Formats: sequence, structure tokens, C-alpha cells
Amino acid sequence: MTDFKTLLAGAKLPERTVPICLRGDLTAEFEELEQQLEDALRVPASSLEGDGSAAIAEQIQALREQMQAHTYRFRLRAMPHHVWMAFCAEHPPRKDDEGGVDERDKLLGVNAETFWPALVRRSVVDPQLDDAEWATLGEALTDRQFNALADAAWALNRRDVDVPFSPAASRMTRGTGTE
Repeated sequence: MTDFKTLLAGAKLPERTVPICLRGDLTAEFEELEQQLEDALRVPASSLEGDGSAAIAEQIQALREQMQAHTYRFRLRAMPHHVWMAFCAEHPPRKDDEGGVDERDKLLGVNAETFWPALVRRSVVDPQLDDAEWATLGEALTDRQFNALADAAWALNRRDVDVPFSPAASRMTRGTGTE
């Protein structure tokens, strides 16, 4: 077994990737083709040419490839504990009219309005973006896409780091020695 000092010397903060498709406009086209495929498969073919489903399936596959080509895997990294604590302190909860903690901020103990955008920006290590690119990205992301990045950043800093388990890899390496 490796000793603690050796493990500590090789310690690294956890990271995670979040795939974000930057061509969300293609989703409507994908959904339309899916509906066309379902409709074509429901109706019996009335000619030798078939029902057209093969051509539609090829269009769907080409569109999937196009969407994948416009998907970027954002890499996020956790902060060391002392940095995390200082970061949270930079976003104190807002006060309500009576001087207490604003209800929107009470649960997390931070200003939810400023905290999440700053957390995403602080946690994303790839791509490296300047202020103008962050502004452009902010206009390109849906609320759900932004939340996927925010959720990953929160999880990196506030949840356990477990040794992952892969059922597929486990099945493939069960000691049979074959592929």
C-alpha cells in the first residue's frame, strides 16, 4: 500500500466535464425528423420504394453528428477548501427589508444572484475565455445548460469524491482474460 505522503504529493482537485451543444437550434429539426420517422414507420409501405424511413434515419444520424460537432465538453475544477470559503464570503446573502437574510439566499448562505455566474466562471478551466467570450457564451446558453455547469461546479466543491464504478468495464474485465 502506498504511504500517505506519496498520495498527498500526487493529490489533485477533482474535475468534471459537462457537454454543451452550442447549436440548440438544431433540436427542433431533430424532433421534426424523429416525428417523420415515427409516422413513416406507422404507415405500411405502399410501393416498392418503401416508407422512406431509411432516408429519414440517415438524416437523423447526420443531424446528430452535426450537433455532436457543435458540442463542447467544458472542463470544471474544484477549488481548495480555503479558496472555496473565501469565494463564498465574496457573495454574502442579501438582507431583506427587516435586516434578516433574504429568503432566496437563506438555504445556501450566499447571494444567489451573484454566486452562480461567478461559480461557473471560476470553475471552468477549459475553455479559457476572456470577458467578451463569457458575455457571448452567456447569450448562447439556455437556463438548463447554465444550470448543468453550475450543478457540476457545486458538486465538485460540495460533494464527496468517490471512486467511480463502471458496470461496463467491470463486465469486460471479470477475469476471463478475453475481449
